[in-house]
Formats: sequence, structure tokens, C-alpha cells
Amino acid sequence: MTPAGKLQEHLKDAVQKSGGQYRKVRYEGRRGCPDCLIWWAWPRLAFVEIKAEDDRYSVLQAREVKRMKEAGIPVYTARTIEDIDRIAAEVRGG
Repeated sequence: MTPAGKLQEHLKDAVQKSGGQYRKVRYEGRRGCPDCLIWWAWPRLAFVEIKAEDDRYSVLQAREVKRMKEAGIPVYTARTIEDIDRIAAEVRGG
């Protein structure tokens, strides 16, 4: 499993064990979508982009995340297990 794959698996486990929902996300006919959508009861939801180690956003990803954030959609970037645990706790807590 890749480093990013391990981070995604940890995110999925952390969210589901705390009563939340996890979905892997993919846009149809478009690129740049964040990797995952996590949520608990509304309005506790967020997109999460997993970036292992030195991975960087592509130009398309950076543009899409910027658009989403400007529209008020919460988007996080997780690079470590600690990031994932912090993000899951923050979104779960509202």
C-alpha cells in the first residue's frame, strides 16, 4: 500500500469508528477533486485531500480547492496521521 493509501485507510477507520461516514470521491468528466468526503450529522462535513510526504497539489487541484473554499466548503489537506486525527476531531466536533 502506498503512503497516501495508508493515510486514506487511517482516515476511513478514524471516521467510521467515531460514527461518521467516509466516501472516496471522484468527479465524472472533471479533474482536481479532493480525495475524500467525510461527515457526521449536518453540518459537520468536509472534503479531505490526502498528500503523502512531499506530494504537492497539481494546478487543477489547487484551483478546485480554492473554488470550493471560496464557496464556503470546508476542504482540508492531510499529510500525516496526526493531521487526519485532528481533522476528524475538528469536523466531528463542528
